[in-house]
Amino acid sequence: MKNIGDSLKSKLAQNHDLFKSKYEALELRRVALVGKIRSDRAQLEALLKQDTAKARRKAKKLQKKLSFDLRYGYVEGGHIKNEVLGMLTFYNWGRSHKVDIRRHIKFDDGDPNLYLNIYQPKKRDMSKTMRVFVYIHGGGWIGGWPESREAFTTKIAEAGYFVASLYYGDAPAYSHPKMIQNIYKAFGWLKDHASDYNIDMDSIFVGGESAGGHLSAMAGCISTNPAYNAMFDLDERSRHQKIEGLVLNCGVYDMEKALETGFRNINIYTESFCGGTKLTEMPDDFRKQVSPINWVTADFPPTYCISAENDKLAVLTFDFVDKLFDLGVYVDHYHAEGRLAVHAFAVSQGFKICKIAMQGAREFLAGLCEAESDMTK
Repeated sequence: MKNIGDSLKSKLAQNHDLFKSKYEALELRRVALVGKIRSDRAQLEALLKQDTAKARRKAKKLQKKLSFDLRYGYVEGGHIKNEVLGMLTFYNWGRSHKVDIRRHIKFDDGDPNLYLNIYQPKKRDMSKTMRVFVYIHGGGWIGGWPESREAFTTKIAEAGYFVASLYYGDAPAYSHPKMIQNIYKAFGWLKDHASDYNIDMDSIFVGGESAGGHLSAMAGCISTNPAYNAMFDLDERSRHQKIEGLVLNCGVYDMEKALETGFRNINIYTESFCGGTKLTEMPDDFRKQVSPINWVTADFPPTYCISAENDKLAVLTFDFVDKLFDLGVYVDHYHAEGRLAVHAFAVSQGFKICKIAMQGAREFLAGLCEAESDMTK
């Protein structure tokens, strides 16, 4: 460390502290899950010894739960490793250093686990109201952090936006519809603090990758389809939040079709989203509700979609874009090709295809801002 300046040493110490806090929290969660599995196993053995009809019914239910916990624990372990390594390397490559960052701002007094990070230009003129971009991270609904998506969020902020990046909870603890409800609580918090930050919450931009793309598309449907909006118990401060445009990176728009793509661990991801029950075993209304492609209308917000050649979920983006075209919704689509064109590649800004995707997103947002400015003249 002797070859770096004091400011970089301070930054390194902050990053290390952040890493340690994340690692400790994840380890505590892993230990709790192991204890839960052991307890369930002991209970299952006791029920099987009873050999009664009631005990067998309970045992069958417990076996199903134990099966999910074991598979979830295995997948989450690998996911945690990827998230930690990604945060320290690939995910945050190419981040901007021209923005101010405020992390871990609680947006729900009733749940200390939920928070948002704020990114805005360092040389921002606070006398001018700034447009808002809300970012919703991915991670298979079971993980992910705002801190490991800062290449993307800081580049958006650098372009002149107030970016709020949300931690909305992990499944299965925050199974559907808790995640989308938490996102709307964050919208409500931003509305309440609009004057503090001098931001425009009348109409916002929303975006995210993978699972975050799915939740962003859900928000787009909620904002433009009254029937869909009415299905959810949302924060009344933000129930009718207007969304000006969406930036969707390799999202999931048809849950049932996602199961047929062969995407790695898609079954446990969707099962976690459903609270530990397989999507195929959920009621018809539930399966329809969780797929945004079923709820898109001609009023859906203008959208910039990103997909990748080597992503098994890419077909879902093509289906979604095709439907938007059919409905007459403005849509711009960047499909990346080449060996680096993998699932959610654009969270990084370290490669050419990532930068092309970002340039497209920034041009898309600028175009919408310009169009709105022309309409208000």
